[in-house]
Parts: sequence; structure tokens; C-alpha cells
Amino acid sequence: MFTFHSLPKELIEEIEYTSKLIEVPSGQILVSMGDTMDYVPFVQTGTVRVFVENEDVNKELLLYYVDAGQTCMMSIIASFTGRISKVSAMTESASKVFLMPASKIREWQVKYEEFNDLIIDLFVNRYTDLLQTIEALSFQKIEDRLMTYFNSIAKSGDHIAHQKTHAQIAKDIATSREVITRTLKKLENEGKIAINKGQIQVLG
Repeated sequence: MFTFHSLPKELIEEIEYTSKLIEVPSGQILVSMGDTMDYVPFVQTGTVRVFVENEDVNKELLLYYVDAGQTCMMSIIASFTGRISKVSAMTESASKVFLMPASKIREWQVKYEEFNDLIIDLFVNRYTDLLQTIEALSFQKIEDRLMTYFNSIAKSGDHIAHQKTHAQIAKDIATSREVITRTLKKLENEGKIAINKGQIQVLG
């Protein structure tokens, strides 16, 4: 059952008829850079990590997380223009995802005001996330970037980042594992975080 947001019953029936609901385990790629976007993934339950990657230097950069009731702005853009995806998306937790035909997205935006409002709201939210990422990369010191990252993740119901390794955190904010380890120790000494058996608790 397609349940998120207050959409007309007629639209929900269309979505369920034309879309495919899949169950995806944690750590599975949904979209890879270079994929043609024939469908747009809408998250029903769980969390999906959207990122860009550079294989030449083996680095990734987290763009944002997609939680239940949301979709990936970059996937919608690619589907609108008939272009390939510029980002990758991977499940961070076991998720249920509706794969909506890309050809239907614009049709439903025109036909249903509620669906158009949903897409616009998602664009605004993702745009804000991207601006925060750019600001962090451009102006914040590494310790501030880490705190921004942890506080952002803490808004998610799964609190995923607190179980990540130093190497995974380094990938998310495009730095090295050594830098993350050193900065985490500094933040712990300053009383901003507590680390216990690999679990990171944000204190302030």
C-alpha cells in the first residue's frame, strides 16, 4: 500500500497499479552513476544514502539521505531530461521502495496538484541539503563538518551514522580515515561527543 502523504485515492491507485514495490536489504545499490533513469525510487520505509563518487581517487561524498515518504531529487531530474544519473544511491537500512515509471512523474504532476506540491516540497528540501553540503565543504573546519554531519544524521529515525566505521564516515564527508580518527579524538576530549565500544554519542 502506498501510504505516505495525503494524495488522492485515484492517484494512489494509479501509483500502485503502475509501480513496483520492492524490499531491499541494507547496503544494496539502488541507483549507480551512469544509470538511465527509467524509474524513480520513492522510499516507503527505511533510509537511502545518496552520494557522488570518484573512482580515480576512491572517494565518495554524501549529498543527503532519503527517508520514508521521500525521493531523490537527482533521480527526478535525470528522469525529466532522459539523461543518465549523476549520483549513486544505496540503502542504509532495510527498505521498502516504490519504483515509479519515470514517464508517469510529469503526467501526475500535471494531473494532480497534490503530487506536484509533493515534488516541489522534495526539491526545496533537497536543495537546502545540497546548500548545506556546499557550505560545509567550502567554509567549515573538519571538526565543524563532523558535528554538522552527526547532527544531521541524528534527525533520522535510524540514527545510522552512530554505527559507522571511521572509514565510512570519512567517505561520507570526503576526507581520510586518519583525519576522522584524529578529529573524533579531539571532539571527545572537548566533551562534544562520547565514544563507547565504537558507538558515537553527540553531547553538544
